[in-house]
Amino acid sequence: MEYVAHHNWTRLWLETDSTGAVNAFKNPSLIPLRLHNHWHNCTHNGLMVICSHIYRQGNCCADTMAALGHTLDATTWYHIMSASLSVDFARDRHGLPNFRSP
Repeated sequence: MEYVAHHNWTRLWLETDSTGAVNAFKNPSLIPLRLHNHWHNCTHNGLMVICSHIYRQGNCCADTMAALGHTLDATTWYHIMSASLSVDFARDRHGLPNFRSP
């Protein structure tokens, strides 16, 4: 959200498999105290945010990026799609199913 606000974008749509994140957008009192100032700065500077729930299987790219994010030590921005995401991107774009094994 800070990246979006910094670039003067006014609208953001987040899709997440975290019901806790969706609930936080509905009830900001659920935002952890350590994130409250960041949250306030973004939402009170004209940023309109929609947050919706999507199952992990519904967005392969996001699931792969989230897994990658757990291995990083610092914030990383990708301005072009990694070649390792091309298969997941094609699957998402064409609406193909993605089944996960337990």
